[in-house]
Amino acid sequence: MDLQTRKIFIIDDEEPLRKVLNTHLTKEGYGVTGSAGGAEVFDIMRSGSFDLVICDIKMPEVDGARILEFVRTNHETTPIVMLTGFTDIGVAIEIMKKGAFDYLMKPVRKDDLMTTIRRALVHRDLLVRNKELELENREYQLFLEQKVHERTKELNAKAIELERTYGLLKDTNIQFINALAETIEAKDPYTRGHCNRMRVLSVELGRAAGLNAEELDILEYAALLHDLGKISVNEGVLNKQGALNDDESRHMMRHAEVGEKILLDGMPGMETVARIVGAHHENFDGTGYPKSLKGGEIPVGARIISVVDIFDAMTSDRPYRKGIPTADVIKEMRQVSGTQLDPEMVNLFIERELHRLIHDAA
Repeated sequence: MDLQTRKIFIIDDEEPLRKVLNTHLTKEGYGVTGSAGGAEVFDIMRSGSFDLVICDIKMPEVDGARILEFVRTNHETTPIVMLTGFTDIGVAIEIMKKGAFDYLMKPVRKDDLMTTIRRALVHRDLLVRNKELELENREYQLFLEQKVHERTKELNAKAIELERTYGLLKDTNIQFINALAETIEAKDPYTRGHCNRMRVLSVELGRAAGLNAEELDILEYAALLHDLGKISVNEGVLNKQGALNDDESRHMMRHAEVGEKILLDGMPGMETVARIVGAHHENFDGTGYPKSLKGGEIPVGARIISVVDIFDAMTSDRPYRKGIPTADVIKEMRQVSGTQLDPEMVNLFIERELHRLIHDAA
């Protein structure tokens, strides 16, 4: 989309600040609408659509929290960036937990403004494309179901044609799933490429474990989507430099259940994938979450993903530390074999030296 078509709505009761932001954004080629706030804000947003909303948190008559709620309810693909003073940081964090994309400190620096706007617009485009792909995928699956029903009597004669159609459906699903994976990674730049590495290493470990072709396809989808639930996790929590507090940990731990629910509710035929996604943080000894499953109660795909996930997480750079050397990670994996991880899968991963594939998957 051309920059000229990008429309940004600025809401702030301070006229000088609106003028400054309008000047910066207009020079960058954005279309800008401004408002001092109040009830007119809702009329403006009902009468038109915007690619991004920039809104002050504290304003008379209608505050930023009410505007955020309206945007999330009526324009769910439109990101909203909040403006706040230094003394209102706590309020800004609470607002982000309710769905704001990010916040900017006053006085707003132009570089910070432009960087945040570019990130917000990329996020918005991914959400829009994700909805388009989801609709296309549903429509295409309905089309295939109708065709299969109509041609049941011709299955033998049409075997080659159906095989080609299945391949097309798989390609469509992979494209859709890759788009979802990119949406997840867009929230956390430090995990860039994580989903693809998970896909490559998980499928190879599954092949070493003797999974058949259908099971490998399911594992591939689950590996790409294992962190789908992180769509619901606040970016401040995802990118926090340091240990999470209890509330943040509970918030983060919900992502396994959220990912499973998204797949069960929104993607017909993904029930097996959903169960794997929901169980990828279960521990082999039953101490994991969310259901405290143990041993064979955990889907084999989830046990495979857990092994690959801990390896990639520990060897990758994070906001709060550099990646750990491979030899040290393998040593740690042996120590948690039988407690956190399935010992059979750990042994296969190490014996086949699957970690060497990490460069091919980067």
